[in-house]
Amino acid sequence: MNEVSVDASKGSVFEDVLEVLWAPGKVFDRSRAKGVGMYILVLTAITLVIVLATKGLIQPYVDANFDLQMRQMAAKGTPMPPEAVAAAQKFSGYGFIATGVLLIPIGAVLTGLLVWIGGKIASAKFSFGQAMLIATLASVPKVLGFIATAAQGAIADPQTIRSFSDAALGAARFVDPVSTSPALMALLANVDVFNIWQLLIIAIGISVVGRVERSAGFVGALVAWGLGVAMSVIPALLA
Repeated sequence: MNEVSVDASKGSVFEDVLEVLWAPGKVFDRSRAKGVGMYILVLTAITLVIVLATKGLIQPYVDANFDLQMRQMAAKGTPMPPEAVAAAQKFSGYGFIATGVLLIPIGAVLTGLLVWIGGKIASAKFSFGQAMLIATLASVPKVLGFIATAAQGAIADPQTIRSFSDAALGAARFVDPVSTSPALMALLANVDVFNIWQLLIIAIGISVVGRVERSAGFVGALVAWGLGVAMSVIPALLA
């Protein structure tokens, strides 16, 4: 028993970030008492490097997404003035870089809050800081999503790209983003390989850190996921 304890305490931040992809239970067991700060810092740095390195490959998706938004605004009778389009398109490129900076810290707080709520419903006992730790480590598959999009951008014909949904490894890939309602697109965007992977890691995190059965961990994770989906779909319904 003592050997297992010593073993469980080992593991650097970098090791945890990698190993959480295939052995989340071990990672959460040895990191439950660690602070979340270094994980946020390291993952933010990694994400920013990936975003900057792959920006050229992902840019066609950014441009296509911008064009789709312009068409949707025009269809609603609120087209953007021509003189503002160029500035807005340039801003969208900077916005993508900002995503690399903000994805992890904002996700740690917002997703951490949802994990904390889900954990409470599942009778798991952990602090908000530990909920942020679970959310941060569970965001690693999201970081891989940038690499997957870039890999597709390297071989895709930019003229055929309609929006970011064309790079999705899930349900959103199989519908037309032009004719499909934004609310439905927002819903489908949450059903892909990386979101499901994130959901599984959160479930295991709630179970291990909160010391509850795995089934309770999945209940908590599904609650957190459902709240997250509602936060993305409701604004699209109201727009």
